[in-house]
Amino acid sequence: MKFTVIDKTTGKAPDLREIALHEGWAASLLYCDMDGFAIREDGSLIALDECGQFAECPEGRFEVRRATP
Repeated sequence: MKFTVIDKTTGKAPDLREIALHEGWAASLLYCDMDGFAIREDGSLIALDECGQFAECPEGRFEVRRATP
């Protein structure tokens, strides 16, 4: 499934580098190697870095939009 993510605090695409640098929930992620987002089977959103680390996104923080075909 293709999707886009909107940061509800800005109304724009999230700046994963800034999030990893400044937000506690994403502190385990390597800010210079951010990979994007994934959706788990239960529907929760996670942020990923290229080193295999991930962090569960705060509920309600982001909006997920399905890509239209």
